[in-house]
Amino acid sequence: MVRLRQLREWTGLTFRDLETRSRRLGDHLPRSTLASTLRRDALPRQEFVEALVRACGLDPAPWARARRRLAVRLAAAEPAGERTWVQAAEQAPVRDGSAPHQLPLAPPVLVGRDRELDQVAGMLAGTPVTVISGPAGAGKSAVGVRAAHRAAHLFPDGQLYVNLRGTTPGAEPPAPAEIAGVLLRSLGIAWPQAPADAGEATGRLRTALSGRRLLVLLDDVASAAQVRPLVPCCGPSAVILTSRMSLTSLDGSRHVRLDPLSHAEAEEVLERNLGAERVRAEPEAVRTLADLCGHLPLGLRIAAARLAARPEWPVRVLTRRLADERRRLDEFRVDDMDVRASLAVSFEDVAGSDDEPARLAARVLGRLADLPAGEIRLPEDAVLLEVPEDTADRALERLVDAGLVESRTPGCYRVSELVRLFALEQSESGVRGESGGQGESGVRGERGVRGGCGVRGER
Repeated sequence: MVRLRQLREWTGLTFRDLETRSRRLGDHLPRSTLASTLRRDALPRQEFVEALVRACGLDPAPWARARRRLAVRLAAAEPAGERTWVQAAEQAPVRDGSAPHQLPLAPPVLVGRDRELDQVAGMLAGTPVTVISGPAGAGKSAVGVRAAHRAAHLFPDGQLYVNLRGTTPGAEPPAPAEIAGVLLRSLGIAWPQAPADAGEATGRLRTALSGRRLLVLLDDVASAAQVRPLVPCCGPSAVILTSRMSLTSLDGSRHVRLDPLSHAEAEEVLERNLGAERVRAEPEAVRTLADLCGHLPLGLRIAAARLAARPEWPVRVLTRRLADERRRLDEFRVDDMDVRASLAVSFEDVAGSDDEPARLAARVLGRLADLPAGEIRLPEDAVLLEVPEDTADRALERLVDAGLVESRTPGCYRVSELVRLFALEQSESGVRGESGGQGESGVRGERGVRGGCGVRGER
């Protein structure tokens, strides 16, 4: 019971929060039951343990196994006449634990993502492939892991996890045969470390998954080609994919896209990381900081981490440092979190491609970033680039697919503030001179702010 109380305190969730979350997951966990049960030291019922752990966003399977083992030990220590509280099912032999449970630890709280988590949970009940996509720093991995923990009870044969390193700086994303080999070995099936024939490896994987209820989380997918041979899985198993790419070409897939957080949600992230007192002391500075972070979880986490390491700093000190566009991306780096390095991977995939439309897309991004509003309508872009409108359309859509540009309404495209600053750096450094004069005179400022694009002002 002590562990359950610690779990609840670790998440920071109130009894009301837990009741609401359990109801969404199909459990019944009233606040009164939570309060009274957690106050006692007696062993709680199995159903209570599983429901509480699910509501906290974790996989209940390890907790349920630990509870069964404890029940057996307590039953063995008591006289026979005092064992009536132990269920007969709980005295059954404990499973050998061979089912894999590889999910990383889920974040205790995800601000502003309840709707998306509910969407993913609903999709996993009847969809073989669920894709979570969004721009760099939107928190796709965190949502994928949290959703997998919430749905783990639906997949009793285990949960598998592989990081496909699609946006890891300096890393080579693994090929389908390598990924299949990792999954096979995780299932206890001998398979060579060296890359095998993709068809043989993926066929063996489908055989291994057939008839089993497994949840597979493939995190940070580089492209649809990287996972196409692996999905959809056979039978009752399911796959969650996280990626900056939309991956809409995958058969049998359904999609959840993550947007930047709202003003209120972004400020709540800062408050949870810095403390209410510090945040409420400077409401205007906090609001400005959230805007400078683009309302993206990654930027907010980095900003909060820097301020947490400097408790004497007022929030406004960091906002002043971030206000300088020339050094803003330098400020968005702490430990292994680096916004510039993260964006560089997506940009290099486009700009360094052998595909001419992809290189044109990099040129389009530089021009788009050079505009004051960071947004443009398709006919204007075609004129600006001196290319046919259908060519400009293909280039812009390539950027949307890469997660570098947003398109809220047909024919209207917008680059987020952090991507805009990164693209300007690329243009000014001249590393992509073949893109053709991003810094030509007459581009900056000549077209003003676009109207009617339907972009949410708070973003």
